[in-house]
Amino acid sequence: MEDPKIHIRLLMIALQHHDIFDLESPNADTVLPKGSAFSFIKAVHAVNQRLLSHNSSESLGFEVILIAKECSEETKVKIVESVKHYGMEICKFYFCKKDELIETLQSNNVKLFLSTDSDDIYKALHANVPAAVLYDQTGVSDQLKLIISGDIIGLSEDSLESLADFGFSEAQIKTFKSAKICMKEFAVLIGEMRRRFGRENSPLRTCLITAWGSRNVCLSALKTLRGWGLDVDEAFCMAGAPCSPILALVKPHILWDGGLHNLTDVPAQL
Repeated sequence: MEDPKIHIRLLMIALQHHDIFDLESPNADTVLPKGSAFSFIKAVHAVNQRLLSHNSSESLGFEVILIAKECSEETKVKIVESVKHYGMEICKFYFCKKDELIETLQSNNVKLFLSTDSDDIYKALHANVPAAVLYDQTGVSDQLKLIISGDIIGLSEDSLESLADFGFSEAQIKTFKSAKICMKEFAVLIGEMRRRFGRENSPLRTCLITAWGSRNVCLSALKTLRGWGLDVDEAFCMAGAPCSPILALVKPHILWDGGLHNLTDVPAQL
């Protein structure tokens, strides 16, 4: 019988089928080839295993759901069979229409929606659903790596409004504000999870980067995250310099940019 004192808090992450599997491969027969999200799923599994190895009654962990839009019955069968074949820890499958994506995310209380599709990320953020870029990572890593953009988190409400002077539209600024608000719950859970591990040999690595914000913006972002309970492992203040060397070094699975979608080509420093 489940202990009523134990409150299970699952950090629900949603992925799309075209990121988990390579649907364009000519060899996509019964079992679909692995896609860009495969390394992420393996890393998530490693974090969950370490959490349970520290405490068998651990109440915090990741849970991954798969969302597939506009799939044929044949593709649905291939997706389910391929998940079984690779032994992926995916708890639920949702097959929906294209215009039902946001509703599916909201109804499942998704804490983070990951995608390689910038349009889907923008729509999710605009609807107050935490969303981030599923970064293209080669190979399989047992360490789950997350980069958070401090350019949005480190700006005050008034500073976000001033982004109009840098060419950002009213709709984009609204999305930035929404992204900052809905990032908090995810950051709180990640921070709590990160504290389960020591600084050395942790299966979870968190980094902060400011692409165009000043040093003060970076410091403000650090303070905000710490106020949310997330003390990042590393911080990089690029102040307009290219971010690509840092991205190539860290090779993150998750790139939360608050709706910017491009950390390598940004406006001048604030």
